[in-house]
Amino acid sequence: MDFLLIFLQTLDLILDILYWLILVWVILSWILFFLRNSKFRWRYRGFYGVLEQLNDLFERMTRPFLRPIRRFLRRFDTAGIDWSPMVLVLIIWILRQVLHAIMLRLILPA
Repeated sequence: MDFLLIFLQTLDLILDILYWLILVWVILSWILFFLRNSKFRWRYRGFYGVLEQLNDLFERMTRPFLRPIRRFLRRFDTAGIDWSPMVLVLIIWILRQVLHAIMLRLILPA
């Protein structure tokens, strides 16, 4: 029983970390998109380069989780918008709600 609870808590922690990785990557990619279309990238080349490297790092960490969703969404016309991060965040939220319900049942048996 304790092993199962520890396993579920670890899984919850992994899902939480993945959620924050996706959120940071999405915000960083938006920032880079707007900076790419301004003079900022030419004025502050060093800082812009660091932001691009961070974006690449976060993209590489989240790509394995987003790839199956992108493959599935390719069938639908999404007008060029990448909905896969939003779908993955929704899946993570659902999984965490199920995990919390299971952990609550384990902690407080009826």
